[in-house]
Amino acid sequence: MKSQMRHAAMIVSLLSVSSCALAQVPNRCPSLAFYGNAATSGLCKSLSPATQNLQVCELTAAQPDVHLTFGLQPNGVNPPVPLHLTVRTQANNCEQATNIVQNAAGAFVAQSNALLCGVDPVTYVQRMNAQTIVPGSNGQSACRTAFINAQTGGKLTPAVAQGYLNACNTGGLANAACP
Repeated sequence: MKSQMRHAAMIVSLLSVSSCALAQVPNRCPSLAFYGNAATSGLCKSLSPATQNLQVCELTAAQPDVHLTFGLQPNGVNPPVPLHLTVRTQANNCEQATNIVQNAAGAFVAQSNALLCGVDPVTYVQRMNAQTIVPGSNGQSACRTAFINAQTGGKLTPAVAQGYLNACNTGGLANAACP
């Protein structure tokens, strides 16, 4: 009996370790393609450099501070950070967030629709879903095309665009290039 319990515990432990390992290599391509297209359209007021631990898309230029964040690379301690919407307000010193996932149809969905610091996340998720995702062109992937368009349109500096173009080359599952 003890042997069977130890065996069951070992299997659960191995499954937990393997699912953690799988979870640490997410497909970052949908977030990357969204960021590039949102930068081009102006939905993202600014993008942080891709060389930072976290990639930030500012959705507001004033209070409340509303932004999207995800992490491309582990920072040596933590695995990549999933896409999430954060709201910060100075007036009541509030900071709250909800993860953003894609449903089976490919639409963005907030994992929680509860108000974040008094702000309705559904409004921002609707804006995300209204964002046009441009297909690839001129032999470039959709991910790369989005950032090329953002740079050409003057929405990103060449250095910021290049960082994201490089990320498009390794943002997929198992570090494959994004489509």
